[in-house]
Amino acid sequence: MKVLIIGAEGQVGSFLLQAMAGTHAVLGTSAEGVANLPRLNICESAQVQACLEQFRPEEVILTAALTHVDKCEIEPELAQAVNVQGTEHVAKACKAVGAGLTFFSTDYIFDGQAGPYSETDAPNPLSVYGRTKLEGEQIVASLVERHRIIRTMVVYSFLPKAKNLYMQVLERLRNREPLSAPGDQLVNPTHAVNLAQVVRELIEIGATGVYHVAGTTLLPRDEFVRRIVASLGGDPGVVQTQTTADLHQPAARPLKSGLKTGKVRGLLTRESLWDLDTALAYTLSQFS
Repeated sequence: MKVLIIGAEGQVGSFLLQAMAGTHAVLGTSAEGVANLPRLNICESAQVQACLEQFRPEEVILTAALTHVDKCEIEPELAQAVNVQGTEHVAKACKAVGAGLTFFSTDYIFDGQAGPYSETDAPNPLSVYGRTKLEGEQIVASLVERHRIIRTMVVYSFLPKAKNLYMQVLERLRNREPLSAPGDQLVNPTHAVNLAQVVRELIEIGATGVYHVAGTTLLPRDEFVRRIVASLGGDPGVVQTQTTADLHQPAARPLKSGLKTGKVRGLLTRESLWDLDTALAYTLSQFS
């Protein structure tokens, strides 16, 4: 299978590149042309069209997006350009060459009043980020017949120079800096390697539609940070609990969130998605 991964320099894209390589003919691209990857800016329609016409992929995986939630709130025009218009450029190009499209979305399309959420629950985003990702979902579903919308959340891994929550906690521990996290946000932490594995399986079996792909452990965000600290041999008692309101962030966060994953686990196997203990043990093995 010929697979194009757009945004292969990022956390999810890089692990997808690893997961797909060797089995499929894979081309990865980067918005800035880093990591020896060819440059592809999804905001440039002609560039996207030319890339797909030249490579002629059977499947396209779009991981490129503006995912900084507060930056989206502060710069809504940029969020619209990348997450909506950029997605539309890719979707139209996929339609033109007959490629399937896998699009990554988020739990932020929900308002966090009644989580965890299933694939059929009604969206109600609170933030610019959530609204633009929901618009992206709608564009993909309307333009590409063979599409997969993957909603996930709190994606982490051991990945040097990355800014995911795991790496932030690790850096703060190494620097003996204070640690805190909100205790009023419910989350399903999702390991990037496991996410890539499951998405690869969904593509390979030809699954289409909307899927929630996330870790199976639902817990408050501060408890997730404590579990990271404990897995690294530290004292979880050093983690201070805050409220989301204490953080004074520009964008609203869904509080009682989380994603139900029964649809994916029924389609693949119940063991396809990792619980937190499995994921943290795997993460520690990557650098210990």
